[in-house]
Amino acid sequence: SSSNMSSSSLPNAAEEPAVKLEFQNFGTSGEGVIDGRIGKPAPGYSASSASEGFVSDQAKLLGSSTEGSRSWNPLSAATFQQYFDVDTSDVLDRLKRAIPLSDQIFFENDMKPDLYGPFWLCTTLIFTMAAAGNLGALLSFVPTKENRFFTYNFSKLTVGTSVLYGYTAIVPVAGWAASKWLMSSPFGLLELVCIYGYSLTIYIPAAIICVAPIEFLRWITILAAFIISLKFITRNVRDVIIRQVDESKALMILVVVGALHAALALFLKIYFYN
Repeated sequence: SSSNMSSSSLPNAAEEPAVKLEFQNFGTSGEGVIDGRIGKPAPGYSASSASEGFVSDQAKLLGSSTEGSRSWNPLSAATFQQYFDVDTSDVLDRLKRAIPLSDQIFFENDMKPDLYGPFWLCTTLIFTMAAAGNLGALLSFVPTKENRFFTYNFSKLTVGTSVLYGYTAIVPVAGWAASKWLMSSPFGLLELVCIYGYSLTIYIPAAIICVAPIEFLRWITILAAFIISLKFITRNVRDVIIRQVDESKALMILVVVGALHAALALFLKIYFYN
């Protein structure tokens, strides 16, 4: 009986109506599935314009999120990367400007300050001064009973690093702070760092000349380097100071600038070539 019930409950395939399948061609009539939508497109619609609009909207979103995520972070290398983005021709041109054989201003034609030149100039001068100072001491060394052999003074490297990096950083910061206090249009901090960094250019050949153990030649060389370097600094800051500060204050500022630079030159001569 159970077999009769199961057989009677099954539908008869012959009794079901046949399903008729019809295929519709959407073709070029403008109807059908377009970009995931069914029906007629809106007037003026095209797939290319929709795609361009999507790309444009996506670019705006990505652009706004990228710009919003950019923030000045002094601990990030990317923050200072733009100030090291110079090529060899730029650096060579700035080195020529740092030796003032004419009255050409350093920042001309919208030239932006860089930190690449000041960093490597300062580093090169440190190693050149330390090596030249030790070599000059070796050439003038006279053995004695107490000191029979020459010993290199490696403290010249460490002390030179502290003084030169400190001077190239601290003096521009102090000048920038003073200009913000005294002037309506103060100097840019990076501009001053760039000027003071490139002002050390002339001291590199001077350091090599001072290897010769001739005291008079050393003093003349350091004095000439000091004058050329100071002329480069004052030429680039003098006009800005005079335009915004009265004559007595401007003279005082320039005297302080000269005194600090003279102190640096005196230190280089006495410490490295004594």
